[in-house]
Amino acid sequence: MGFADWFKVMGLADWYQFLGHSRPFAPTFVDKDYPDLTGKVYLVTGGGTGIGYEVTKKLLGKNAKVWILGRNPAKLQKSVDTFKEEFPGAKLETIVADLADLATIKPAAVEFLKKETKLNGIIHNAGVMTPPSGSKTKQGYELQLGTNNVGPFLLQTFLDDLIIAIAKAEPPNTVRILWVSSSAHLMSCGNGGIQWEDLNYEKAAPGLTTQATAYGQSKAIDIYLSILWAKKHPNSGVVSVTCHPGNLKTELMRTTDVGRIGEIALAILSPLHPAYLGAFTELFAVLSPTLTTADDGAYIIPWGKVGRIRQDVKDGAEGENGEKLWTWLEKQIAPYL
Repeated sequence: MGFADWFKVMGLADWYQFLGHSRPFAPTFVDKDYPDLTGKVYLVTGGGTGIGYEVTKKLLGKNAKVWILGRNPAKLQKSVDTFKEEFPGAKLETIVADLADLATIKPAAVEFLKKETKLNGIIHNAGVMTPPSGSKTKQGYELQLGTNNVGPFLLQTFLDDLIIAIAKAEPPNTVRILWVSSSAHLMSCGNGGIQWEDLNYEKAAPGLTTQATAYGQSKAIDIYLSILWAKKHPNSGVVSVTCHPGNLKTELMRTTDVGRIGEIALAILSPLHPAYLGAFTELFAVLSPTLTTADDGAYIIPWGKVGRIRQDVKDGAEGENGEKLWTWLEKQIAPYL
């Protein structure tokens, strides 16, 4: 897909919302509105950098215990040291796993479950965006598909029993799963956002537009997962939602090269905001009392309100495409359970 194709799959309402992400209204659900989280436990993937770092910081500021998952032990420890300077009594733990290598996820999950007896929320925040063409995970998936979807799906599978048990014991609607998506789901292919005939984008011509479309597919799949998880776990008591954190300047952009013209276009159409603002979006999804299981699959947009999913993506998740995806993902993770 290229720019012309994106224009075809996006409706007028999609464009209006997309442009609105550039200059959102000020957040209305902020730190002073968050409840005290003493005794609550959260797991934040990618919690050592970018938006995940800002989310972790705000959770610690409300006395939560936070586990951060990352692939680099040295970077994780550096983040822990920084957090503990600001929050000397912080309850903060780390998990080392690489979402791009499925073999690392079970040992990490098993270790977590040995040490932890609670889980009030998991924020599937870690991800990769528009890496060089041909980038693959350890198991051979297109890097964005593997890191943003297959790895988190496997991790969540190990955590399902615990988070459901906690949801039964905690006040209704307070236990959450957040599948972090993006407005980039608008750039996924038509007919539901998943390119089944070339899921790994191996046949498409290499280049930024192909990588952007593959990224869009991975973010559409995150939306699917928010809807499907709730569907596959009826009456769990867990609120499963998704979000577009915002157009943010974070390390996620480190592999994206749009060229000078692209930089100018982005500055005009989609200026980037500080990462801390994205934390308001994510924590609205995780903590706002306005969300309940009736909102499963809701798409939260900057800086904390319910937005609109591209219609064919929503329809796909709720229909046969969703069932096909869930079956495919279960098959992929089966050897690593």
